[in-house]
Amino acid sequence: MQNKLVNRRGFLKTASGLALAPALPLIPGAAFAAESDVVVGTWGGDYQNLLQQIISPIVAKKNIGVVFDTGSAVARVTKLRAERNSRRGSMDVALLGEVDMYDAESSGALEKIDASKLSNLPNALDTLKTPYSIPHIFSAMTLVYNTEKFPQGPKSLQALLDPANKGRVGLSDILYLYNAVFVGLGAGGNAKSFEGGKKFLSTFKDNSPRVYPSNEAVATALKSGEIWMACMWKARALQWRDSGLPVGFVIPEEGTIPVSFEAAVAKNSRNKDSAWAYLNAMLEPEGQVGFAQKMGYAPTVSNSTLPADLQSRVGFTDAEVKLLQAYDLKALTEGKADMLEFWNKDFKAAIG
Repeated sequence: MQNKLVNRRGFLKTASGLALAPALPLIPGAAFAAESDVVVGTWGGDYQNLLQQIISPIVAKKNIGVVFDTGSAVARVTKLRAERNSRRGSMDVALLGEVDMYDAESSGALEKIDASKLSNLPNALDTLKTPYSIPHIFSAMTLVYNTEKFPQGPKSLQALLDPANKGRVGLSDILYLYNAVFVGLGAGGNAKSFEGGKKFLSTFKDNSPRVYPSNEAVATALKSGEIWMACMWKARALQWRDSGLPVGFVIPEEGTIPVSFEAAVAKNSRNKDSAWAYLNAMLEPEGQVGFAQKMGYAPTVSNSTLPADLQSRVGFTDAEVKLLQAYDLKALTEGKADMLEFWNKDFKAAIG
């Protein structure tokens, strides 16, 4: 993974962050799907809305309907695991972050990529491909702050611990995994384990941070003034700023973490031809540009270009690229369950 991130560095100058959408109650989508439909497991909110607006019309040209199985990443991986030995699963396509996708693949729940079914795959950036998924979007975590409260902006993750900001920092619950790794950098940790995150969160809870159920809820809290600062993907911060919120964002001096949000076909998909068609549509240039324009990240395919002004807005500088830290996917996957228990019992429960 270290080499993979090093190879990504050139791309990161032109890539931006996904505004990861909120989790909604899990819907058994397959129960409502016609035989020709593709069931896509995803987050809800803005991301799902854009999938409907941008990707669904592309596959509709092939007479493929789309049904969304909406829920959290934890629920999605659990479902993939539980159904992996079933003859016919309830999900055709799974959308997950790279750590969760690695987890699903390690459990034997995903198909290997069939390049013969993906005419757009040669255009995907090699450094973002895996043998079991295609890259849809790319992000990096930032400190988002109210510019009216912090005209100069924070420089370090230590700002989260400042008593002056007690009760004024917000986190999205669905990003527990990424939040833990990110803030852990402020305790001398790295992106290879959750130990730094546990250490930082153990101190952070005394500053009364607020945990919200979704990314949209974090935005609402920023808008109302309930919080002044948050940990969030770059593109979500761009989206909030474009909507009129007085926010800025910065990669702290301790560094940050990248993430690929990926798509894969479930091993026991009941409609694999439609599933492959959906993955191929996600790599279409028109779809990639649409997501860049509406959610603030650059395409993950080489044949999709952006206007220069949009490219400069969503990209990363050389200095920011150097602050990105590489994951150990195996170690993080093995520690996920323990981290989730710590997050719920030792962190969230302690702050009420």
